[in-house]
Amino acid sequence: MENKFELWNKNGSGILTEEPLLLSACKAGQFGSVFSYSEGCVCKALFTYLCGKPDRRFFEEHQELFYANWLVCMSTEWESFIKTLHIQIAFRRELMSPLCTESQKQLKPLPEGYSIIPFTQAVFEAHPFDHGKNYRDFQDFSKTGVGAAVLYGGKVVAAASSFLTYNGHVELDISTEPEHQKRGLADHCTAEVMRQCCKKKLTMHWDAQNPVSANLAKSHGFKALTEYAVYCL
Repeated sequence: MENKFELWNKNGSGILTEEPLLLSACKAGQFGSVFSYSEGCVCKALFTYLCGKPDRRFFEEHQELFYANWLVCMSTEWESFIKTLHIQIAFRRELMSPLCTESQKQLKPLPEGYSIIPFTQAVFEAHPFDHGKNYRDFQDFSKTGVGAAVLYGGKVVAAASSFLTYNGHVELDISTEPEHQKRGLADHCTAEVMRQCCKKKLTMHWDAQNPVSANLAKSHGFKALTEYAVYCL
């Protein structure tokens, strides 16, 4: 998949109105870190989620939590506060409704020379595109995670896997080497991990970073839940 972000160019609210899986796992102490104060908290879980009401003193004393991070506002109060600051750039993301079903998309065969396999121990331990790093080991991943890899010349050139698992839910991560994009590899990886999720009774979450990712998700049966902005100071 193309690793490009879509700019947020709307005047309206960019708050995230639905709690994403990363934030839920963070609040439960399963991923990332929570920094609490009297009227809210800041949760660092890949993104930095701003919850509750802003506290200027907390902000000034912990600026490392805010600057050079991807900020997601979970309340109108936090968004209003962030907009008083100098925003370097804002990206748009689209959160899909969680899904636990096999893909019904009709796929073309992989191009000649490509093959797809579930994550083996060797693939997992190589961590292609950093996939699998949030699991203790391959045994943990095999029990609670999902993963598929496309090989070309014996090398992993595309992969889809669970970024993390929390309470029977998984966050999807998809990657493709740039020179192997637009060949249907992400489609095949997506279909395979959806099949694995069904088999393990795991619900998949998809947070699309750009229209390419969103369209891929929708082509496999996902439906858009909400859009939101990611702010960078």
